[in-house]
Amino acid sequence: TPNTDCFPSEAEWKSLNTSLHGALIAAVPPASVCYPSSPFHDFNETLCAFVASQWLNSSFHAANPISIDYPIWANNSCNPIFANGSSITGDPGAEAEGCSLGAGGGGRGIGGGYPYYVVNASSAEQISTALKWAGKTGVRVVIKNTGHNFPGRSTGWGSLSIWTHNLKSFQLHKSWKPSDCPSDTPAQMAATVSAGMQDFEVYALSNKSGAIVVGGSNPTVGLAGWMQGGGHGPLSSSYGMGSDNLLEATVVLASGEIVTANAFQHQDLYWALRGGGGGTFGVITQAVVKAFPTPKSNVFILNIAQTKVNPNTTTAFYDLMAQLHHEFIAWKTAGLQGYYGIVGPPASPGLYFMGGWYFYDKPASFANDTFASFKKTLDQTVAEGWLFYNTTILEAPTFYDMWYPPGPEPVATGGSDFGSRLLSTSSLSEDLDLVARTLQYVGPKTDGSSPVRNNFVIGHMIANSANRNLDTALNPAWRDAVVHLITTEGWVDGSPESEINDVYNDITYNRTRALRQLAPDSGAYFNEPDVFEPDWQYTFFGKNYPKLRDIKKKYDPNGLFWCRSCVGSEDWVEQSDGKLCQVPWTEDGCSRGRKYEL
Repeated sequence: TPNTDCFPSEAEWKSLNTSLHGALIAAVPPASVCYPSSPFHDFNETLCAFVASQWLNSSFHAANPISIDYPIWANNSCNPIFANGSSITGDPGAEAEGCSLGAGGGGRGIGGGYPYYVVNASSAEQISTALKWAGKTGVRVVIKNTGHNFPGRSTGWGSLSIWTHNLKSFQLHKSWKPSDCPSDTPAQMAATVSAGMQDFEVYALSNKSGAIVVGGSNPTVGLAGWMQGGGHGPLSSSYGMGSDNLLEATVVLASGEIVTANAFQHQDLYWALRGGGGGTFGVITQAVVKAFPTPKSNVFILNIAQTKVNPNTTTAFYDLMAQLHHEFIAWKTAGLQGYYGIVGPPASPGLYFMGGWYFYDKPASFANDTFASFKKTLDQTVAEGWLFYNTTILEAPTFYDMWYPPGPEPVATGGSDFGSRLLSTSSLSEDLDLVARTLQYVGPKTDGSSPVRNNFVIGHMIANSANRNLDTALNPAWRDAVVHLITTEGWVDGSPESEINDVYNDITYNRTRALRQLAPDSGAYFNEPDVFEPDWQYTFFGKNYPKLRDIKKKYDPNGLFWCRSCVGSEDWVEQSDGKLCQVPWTEDGCSRGRKYEL
């Protein structure tokens, strides 16, 4: 790290830059322009106003070499500030604390921070050169496309960041075959996508050819990292998870070797890339993914509001939510897929449910027919005088016309944590009272009892069961899942570390624990988990973890690629001062008195 004697000298960095043909960028936080005493000597009030205006926009962070959507992983070390010295995210002492690349102070002893230098990658060969250099010098490596990564895996204190964002290309193939495949291998529709491509770009370009490629729901998400972790989206229940649709990848390994991974070459690496997590096995520079003719698309929208707030109606609302979650089993089987949320005061006067579900190549009446059973329950409840609901059906000739880029979600708001669980059919059908009480426990409150801010719930009914026999590294729990459920809490920038830790502890040991008890044999989504999940190996990867660990050892024996709760990450510890240190494992698998077991 930069505070150690063995860190490369500026002359060594300059030499690397020469070998990269000038692609090396010195890391400077974008909001450093807001600080009169900036150590980067770039104070500029006009530029500060622009940065502040864009700070909550994920597209802004994606286009910056080091910035990330969740700067809590850089310890909020350089957020924009007002003239009075307070940050726009609420820290009154931000100017006094100064602007830096971070390291230390992120809660729970996490030593997050920004990288030291960035490789603005334009080719696999450049990345190869950088990785060979990092392997020799011992500099930590991170990989970033957009920085849209809740667990903070795309940043690291004092690291060399491989920034793939400007690797931009897309080609649709009406008839494609994998490299080195047998002559009788059937051709299929596919798309070649470079590593810097984002959802909004891939959706728009494929639509021009009357096609779809499975991507995420957020327009700024990058496909390469998203699909390696599994990848859900508004098409995934019908067309497969992101990892299901990966056909071939060009990968730069830790050794610097550039390889092709598909069903006929480096098959074990190909298997691992399909659900084993990004930032772990190598740097994908290009991927070939399945493409499909675009379907006629519809969305069914449902809103439910608690109009009279008291303890009895709050309990009744969550009883109703349990019934709705049970209905989701039939909805998923029928072909509905989508997203929903449950919020409470102060975002709404009472508890409020809002959701939208896509369905493809079906008449609009299909949604009403599927909804009919639960509609009877809602109508009976409305008659009790404390509930309101409405529904809407939207129609479009193509998926892109229906999805048409929503605005980017607000990010970088200070700090937040969440926990998640994949809820299976059995967990949503065996004990509806347990479902109701669990949702009430992890969901928003109406009595002001939430610890910092009123939390909320985000639901994702987007799992794919049809591909359960596909042999990939995807957590098998996805194939039995009906809902990927997230519970979340936040805090204001500048909150005391003890308060931040209270939120982390509440998420891990209370709220996510309740979800584990509801679905004990399930797991969680690698890309959107509780960052401090205690049993992360099984929770994120299930029975696939031992095989993934062996593949990690084969392709990255020295652990050049490290990220939080990624395969093989237990071999290293990120210390509170930002250092990444190797764990001295003993022969029986013990370290510091704790035995590693699966």
